[in-house]
Amino acid sequence: MALFDALKNNYRQRWQNWLSRRIPRTKEVVLNQRRVFIFLSAHGGMMSLLLLSLFIAGINYANNLLLGFCFFLGSLLVIGIHHTFANLSGLKITAVGGGSAIAGDVVGFTLRLTPTNRRSYYALLLEWGDVSERIDCIDQSLEVTLYLRSEQRGRFQPPRLKMTTFYPLGLLRAWTWLDLDLNAIIYPKPIASDTLPAGSGDKEEAQQSHRRRIGIDDFEQLKNFTAGDPLAHVSWKHLARGQGMLVKTYSEPVTGSNTLDYQAFTGFDKEGRLSRLAWWVIKLSEQQQAFALKLPHRTIAVATGNTHRDECLTALALFEEQV
Repeated sequence: MALFDALKNNYRQRWQNWLSRRIPRTKEVVLNQRRVFIFLSAHGGMMSLLLLSLFIAGINYANNLLLGFCFFLGSLLVIGIHHTFANLSGLKITAVGGGSAIAGDVVGFTLRLTPTNRRSYYALLLEWGDVSERIDCIDQSLEVTLYLRSEQRGRFQPPRLKMTTFYPLGLLRAWTWLDLDLNAIIYPKPIASDTLPAGSGDKEEAQQSHRRRIGIDDFEQLKNFTAGDPLAHVSWKHLARGQGMLVKTYSEPVTGSNTLDYQAFTGFDKEGRLSRLAWWVIKLSEQQQAFALKLPHRTIAVATGNTHRDECLTALALFEEQV
C-alpha cells in the first residue's frame, strides 16, 4: 500500500511539473492547440467500439451497407473532433481579481471570458475546486464570478481552473487546466474578547486630548436625514417649519488609548491574538470609533471608516509578509 501511494504521489508530481511547463501561471491566456486537450468521452468510446464492430461485420460478410454506415459514423466522429476543439480554441480568459473574506467563508474570484474571433462558444463547464458553473453561450465579453471556500488566514491562491466542453455531439471532450494569477485576502476568523487590547498609543494620539466619538450623551449638530438614520433623532420642529428633514447627532468623549496593540494580549499564541484583534477592528468600525492598530512590524494611524477597517484586517491577514 505504501508503494502504491508513493507511485501515485510521484505521478501527480510529474503531472503537475509537466502542466506547469506547458500552461504556466498567467494573468491572461488565449486557448490554442498547446493549451487544449481532447479525447473521447464515454459516449465516444462506446461509439468507437460500435464502429469497430460494424467494420469487422461488414468485412466479414462483405456487406457494403454496413461498411457505408460505419464510414458515415466515422466521418461524424472526425468532424466532431474539429468542432469540439473549436469550441474552446480562441477563447481569451482574463483574471479580473479576487475579493476578501473571513477565514472559513466563501470568497469570490472574477474571470472575463472574451471571444477573440466572431465565433460563439456553447455549453462550457467551469470547475474550480468543489465549485462548478455552466455557461450556455458566450458571444461577447462575459464576466463570471465563482465563490470558493477559504480555509485559513493569509493570501489564498485558488487551484487550477478546469474548463470543459462536450459540444456539439457529446462524443468528444475538450478541456484545459488554467493556472490564473489570482489571489484573495483572507482575514483572521474573529474571536470575541472581553478586554480591549489598548496600547500606549503614539505622540499623535497623546496630543488629541479632546477626542469624541458617536454616542448618546451630548448633542453635537444637525445633519440632513439619510436612509438608516433613527427616526427618534429627527428634528420634527425644523421639519414643521419647512426647513427640511434634519437629524440630531450626539457624541461622547473618548477616554483612554484607542490603539489596538498586538503586544497587549497575554496568554495567547499568534493566531489567537490576530483573531481577537480582528474582532475588535470589526466591532470598533461598526461603532464608528476611531482607532489605531499597532503590530510588531507596523503601526496604522488613527482613523475611521471602511477603508481603515479593511487596511487593518489586511495587515492582520498578511501578518508574516510584513515582518
